[in-house]
Amino acid sequence: MTDKIYERDSYKTELSTVVTDCFEENGKVYIKLKETIFFPEEGGQYADKGSLTFDNMTVDVINGELIGSASESETDIRYEVDKKIEVGTAVLCKLDWDTRFDRMQNHSGEHILSGLIHNSLGYDNIGFHLSDDEPVTLVVSGLLDAAQVRELEKQANTIVYENLPIRDSYPSKDELKDIDYRSKIDIAGQVRLITIGDENKTVDICACCAPHVSHTGAIGIIKIVSFMKFKGGMQLGILCGRRALEYIEHNLDNLEIMARGFSTHADNVPKLVENLKDDNMSLNSKVAELTEKIIIEDIKAGVYDKCVFTDMNLSAANMKNIYNELVSLRDGYAGLFVGSDESGYRYYAGGSNADAKILADKMREKLSAKGGGSSQMIQGRIEAKRDDIEAFWKSL
Repeated sequence: MTDKIYERDSYKTELSTVVTDCFEENGKVYIKLKETIFFPEEGGQYADKGSLTFDNMTVDVINGELIGSASESETDIRYEVDKKIEVGTAVLCKLDWDTRFDRMQNHSGEHILSGLIHNSLGYDNIGFHLSDDEPVTLVVSGLLDAAQVRELEKQANTIVYENLPIRDSYPSKDELKDIDYRSKIDIAGQVRLITIGDENKTVDICACCAPHVSHTGAIGIIKIVSFMKFKGGMQLGILCGRRALEYIEHNLDNLEIMARGFSTHADNVPKLVENLKDDNMSLNSKVAELTEKIIIEDIKAGVYDKCVFTDMNLSAANMKNIYNELVSLRDGYAGLFVGSDESGYRYYAGGSNADAKILADKMREKLSAKGGGSSQMIQGRIEAKRDDIEAFWKSL
């Protein structure tokens, strides 16, 4: 079995070792190492990348995969590489440290949040994924409101400031029985526990295979950037360390750009945006009312026959008023369609002396329309093009 040095020393970036196996599978080259500092893909975290050097040659480590089942036996590791290496070759392993440390910051930050949520609310971590280009996703088994999320973020960063130790341990099966820890999964081999805290304060104890920072201060900052209901619980999006700093800088830059555009201080931007939103809603409402009046006058003047099309943003009330005027002046089926060929159309349709439910069946069959209603009126959405809708109406 490969000796997993990364479990005991997550800060080791170089290691001299020996290639113990080399083989091909499905067109890919794999090797095994006597010892390793490269974490494989496991537990919701991607594999480390790096290189192997020997005899003035460099071989890239593309991926690392577990061999075997943790619940049935000890697992081993194989690495996908870009060249074959002869068995017995002495190599120098060099780790992509920047990526590793970034993942360590985010994984350790996730443990802090998961521990706080479990200890204060009793919720379990039921899902975790650490991507390199998106926020870390953490799914917990219960619901959280905005106030709880902000308080959790505050508590998590307090733990960062306290610079508590993060240590690994390898208790025996008998010792495990007396330890209250998270992620009690069935592991046939040695269980590795990650403990955050000291004898005065324990934040979290969790079974984990991944590398972590040595102290909470190395995480830098923990930022919860999103939260939403998910599968009966809550999904949090979190960023830690460098990623959190880049996120904050990006948003501050955008805020400063907006402030310059308004010729005001950044603190005033939220209120200005709210005022603009209110003004825009008021203007849209006035434009919609004016559009409604113009269309109704055009209906009365005979500009429209039985189909009215507009790309103006009308409310449901505006649409119903126009529709009522249309069917009162037209025999048979008539319809109002608001939107465009690109975005699709919202519609009101039916007739004062015709069964709208029959029309709904025909529109579903010929135009794949969605919606419903009564025998007097139907409404919904339709993705068909205007030419097709008009051709359909002429066929009625």
